[in-house]
Amino acid sequence: MKKFLVLFLALSMAVTFTVAAQTGVTVGVEGGIGNVTEVNDAKMTPYVMPMFIFDRSFMNGALDLYAELDYTFGFEKKPNKDGDDVFPQSLYVDLLAGYNLGLGRASTLSIILENEFDEIIISPRSSDGNNITGIFTPALKFTHGIGIGDVYARVGAPITYIQDNKDADLGAGLDFTLGWNSRFGLWLEATMHMLLAPSDDTGYTGLDASAYFDTGLINIGADVTVPSEVSDLGLTVTPKVTVSLGSLSVYAKCEFAGLGSDSDMILSPAVGITFSF
Repeated sequence: MKKFLVLFLALSMAVTFTVAAQTGVTVGVEGGIGNVTEVNDAKMTPYVMPMFIFDRSFMNGALDLYAELDYTFGFEKKPNKDGDDVFPQSLYVDLLAGYNLGLGRASTLSIILENEFDEIIISPRSSDGNNITGIFTPALKFTHGIGIGDVYARVGAPITYIQDNKDADLGAGLDFTLGWNSRFGLWLEATMHMLLAPSDDTGYTGLDASAYFDTGLINIGADVTVPSEVSDLGLTVTPKVTVSLGSLSVYAKCEFAGLGSDSDMILSPAVGITFSF
């Protein structure tokens, strides 16, 4: 466990110093507590999450590359398949490439390919599942610049090709996104998720929305998740405040899950720090 964490941090630092001169690298760490109110008699779950992000454009802005690696280590032990108590550990990996085509002086069409491993479970592993979730999403995005900022629309087709259940069918859906990035610091975005296959309710269908205002020093806003079955799952609202001093950023957020549902609200606060090169 400790060796894995040390190895992850060492690799992150090595890659950071290798590409620091080229910029585009962000490293950081987040710490938080899940279910701090101990809803449904479940214990609170403190965790720490080191992160590594590479985000940069090449070929005069024609090619965008993004890569993110998050390692989550939980401090509340859980039993594994052998009945031994182990610390939960998992990885999140997101890889994205986008090619931008200029359409006139103010419009851009982006062709995007993204592969996301939503959760790679290191421990405790299940003998009956894949211990990994893989989602591949081809997408098209159209951006148009106007006097008050950039407006954009995106259509994605997420394909869940690896699921928790080994016998699960291939998952397919559609995402429709509308957004506005203003010239005075306001950013608004809304995404409608539609599950096309399988036809049951094993996938997520609903609306995600975000609203943030950035002054340069302070960025404040919130993310909202509205599932199609609000009475069962409830709304999830996550306000977040980030303070940036040059390349250094410190943030605090808190997730309020289950709002408006028949169950109690789950409160999960977190703080983090990042440094960009």
